[in-house]
Amino acid sequence: MKIRILFGTLSLITSILGAQGKTITVNTANNISPGVGQTNLVQAINLLADGDTIAFNIPGTPGAVVYLQTPPGGYPIITNNNVTVDGYSQPGATPNTNPIHAANNAKIKICLDSRNGNGTDMGTIADIAGVPGSFGFGHDEWAVLGVFRGTNVHIKGFGVLSAPANPSADIKSFSFGRDYVGSCANWHVSGCWIGVDPADGQIKFIDDGVSVTNIATPAIAIAAYRHRDSAGQNAVYPQPGIIGVAAGSANPRAEFNVIITGYGFDSEGLNYRIAGNFFGVLPDGMTNVDMSLLLDGAQLGDGFIEIGRDVSNCIIGTDGDGVNDADEGNVFGGFAVSGAVMMDLYSSPQTNIVIAGNWFGLAVDGVKRFTNNMAVVDGFNGQSTARIGSDFDGVSDALEANVIAMNYPFDVLFPNPAGVAPENLLILSTGARVSFRGNRLLGENIAPFSYAIGSGNRLLAFTNYYAGFLQTNQVIPVLSSNSNQGLLRGTCALGVPPYTNIIIDVYAADEESWTNGVKFQMVELSYSDPITMETKYNGFPNGKTYLGSFVDNGPKDLDPVAGQFTLDIGSLGLNTSTLVTVAANYSADPPGTHQGRTHTSVFANPINLAIAPRMTIARSGANVVVSWATNAGTFSVQSTPQFGPTAWANLAPQPPITVVGTNYQATIPISGTRSFIRLAR
Repeated sequence: MKIRILFGTLSLITSILGAQGKTITVNTANNISPGVGQTNLVQAINLLADGDTIAFNIPGTPGAVVYLQTPPGGYPIITNNNVTVDGYSQPGATPNTNPIHAANNAKIKICLDSRNGNGTDMGTIADIAGVPGSFGFGHDEWAVLGVFRGTNVHIKGFGVLSAPANPSADIKSFSFGRDYVGSCANWHVSGCWIGVDPADGQIKFIDDGVSVTNIATPAIAIAAYRHRDSAGQNAVYPQPGIIGVAAGSANPRAEFNVIITGYGFDSEGLNYRIAGNFFGVLPDGMTNVDMSLLLDGAQLGDGFIEIGRDVSNCIIGTDGDGVNDADEGNVFGGFAVSGAVMMDLYSSPQTNIVIAGNWFGLAVDGVKRFTNNMAVVDGFNGQSTARIGSDFDGVSDALEANVIAMNYPFDVLFPNPAGVAPENLLILSTGARVSFRGNRLLGENIAPFSYAIGSGNRLLAFTNYYAGFLQTNQVIPVLSSNSNQGLLRGTCALGVPPYTNIIIDVYAADEESWTNGVKFQMVELSYSDPITMETKYNGFPNGKTYLGSFVDNGPKDLDPVAGQFTLDIGSLGLNTSTLVTVAANYSADPPGTHQGRTHTSVFANPINLAIAPRMTIARSGANVVVSWATNAGTFSVQSTPQFGPTAWANLAPQPPITVVGTNYQATIPISGTRSFIRLAR
């Protein structure tokens, strides 16, 4: 439910003619017995009409935070449309001005304080509706502020401290509910610090006088649940909704939220936008609040984001439209103990999901890593279509990449790793179509689908996951050791129509994943025999730094055979110490298509590149002398009468190769016809 709160003295209510309604100013923190000429938040909500704004001007110590104690029975449920509840209107309050990868410097001066265990019983929305049905919220679910039916409700600029529960109910910060009469659509929560004391940016504990019993944060930060008829059918959802930065926002940094709760967003429905938030990270951007460790995990939920029933069209992070994209990603902390995930997505359908531009397990300085050992996404099912990372459509491509740091610190989490399965990055089902491009991976298990577990039917599951998109005779791309700084050679499977556009993404591999993977001693696939398993403690291949994309049989592929590639990578400037890997993308749309229908392979086992030969050609009488450095190795000499990818052939016979100083040399008679010459292995 959405609760619209307007603070003000009755005498200070200003009527404003027109569509924007009036402003109701709350001028007292006394929610029990306000004095003459005073308006508290309870009264302000009761005075709301469509289009109104609740503002605050509560006297007190200049610059101090005002803590509004939730009254017994809680606040009235907001049912009006086009309402704004503006905590930033309190004197001294200012929204954040820093970018998302910096400390949140908002100054919040109104804190909704439910540490007393009081709240609004969201089960009473059935009484408001007065008709039978299943309203999503029961009497065991309370809110600090609740909204029912009201559309276009914007709650901004509040701190929230709360007991996670009282004896009869869990407590949520903000709850949004609907029925068939009112949709509760277009709600927006922005610029709030939930579970954080705005006075010092720290978490607080609740002490019962004997011992610390709870972290002073609601069980759930934001809840949005479905409504069904009395037969339990015909579900409708309070959607769309926004947590953080709205699309096209005129001031995106002012809309960042800080959310420290066991559950962040617990919801049912689709069309949600979650952008520009800290989850599990204090306002300093450098401190992780690990709910799996605090109080022995008593307040740990299922994850930072849980969306079910219909997850379609949800955007988590950057939308990639070229507007505010740098300020739309989220920063996620981590959990040291398995049991929660970053995102729990469940039920069907799950189409057109975007997870882009987020940082997982990494502080805002881009260096400090948070302890974590959990999946990023749990629940992509057979109907899922998702993009994790960039679609490389030419708009904000680099900003769409996620940075995902996992399994850290390795030696602490896995002191005896042999035979222990690390958490999968993504938990996927057969049929899911997932594009996984441009991301930066640190310390991961194999992405996006891990086969390195060594138990059950993992090989079968792995093969079936890809079967609808590519031929499964070579699910994993293979890089050739006959590659150098100028030419990257390899093979990959062909696509299954219509996924026949093959795009090879080249990365510098993550050496941490590769090295740590060996320690797990997992059973990996051997595609010398695609239906057997071999113990090959190779490590976990993952891309750390995206370098570039090449189209199979495109202008920079010198191999004319589909599924075989010789990529001209000379412009990448790679050195021989760089571990290089690739992932193959199978697309039903041409490269560069916005939100193209694309499915990504796992990464190839990485290789080091040989030194690229620096060939020189000089005429010597009736001959051409070809030279290259001996430390580049031996090559065959090829020629073609017409430059292109299709006509190269070895010279027959091959010219003798001699060593002159530090160079190899081959002497070739001039034939009288035009020809191009290259070196090849």
